[in-house]
This record gives sequence, C-alpha cells and structure tokens, in this order.
Amino acid sequence: MDEFEEIIFDMIEEEPEIEEDDEIKLAEIYRLATKLIKLLEELKSHELKESASLMLIKEIIGDDMILVGLASKMLQDMSFGFEEGEKYVS
Repeated sequence: MDEFEEIIFDMIEEEPEIEEDDEIKLAEIYRLATKLIKLLEELKSHELKESASLMLIKEIIGDDMILVGLASKMLQDMSFGFEEGEKYVS
C-alpha cells in the first residue's frame, strides 16, 4: 500500500463523532424549524409566505457558498420536478 492509499484509508476509518452538545443543538434547531414551518403555513397571504421563506433561506445560507450551491440545486430540482436519479440532460 503506498503512502496516499494509507492516508485515504486512515481518513475513511476516522468517523467524526457527534458531541452531546451538538445533538442538543440539533434537536433545538429541528424543534424551532418545525415551529417556523407551522407558522408559515398559517399565513394567509401567499406573497408573505414566499417572502418569509426567502428571508429564512437567505438567513440560513449567509455567505456560505456550499450552502448557496445546495439550495440552488434543491430549488432547481423542485422547480423542474426532477426526482433523485433523473438526469438534467439526456
């Protein structure tokens, strides 16, 4: 096994552990997200729903270019009705 294979093998073996504090934060994020979604659904104005949704997306994404790419891909998939495994180009 050459040097690079050893490095890759070591990286695969090391699984990042989720700290207990992170699990608590994740549970709180989920609780708040479900509450926000419920409040969004209760809005009567479609325009307000759209605006609030876009504000939330912008707030979550911030300046993180990876999240910008993921959100863009997700919105494209939703807009064009692509399911997982379908190709954009045939």
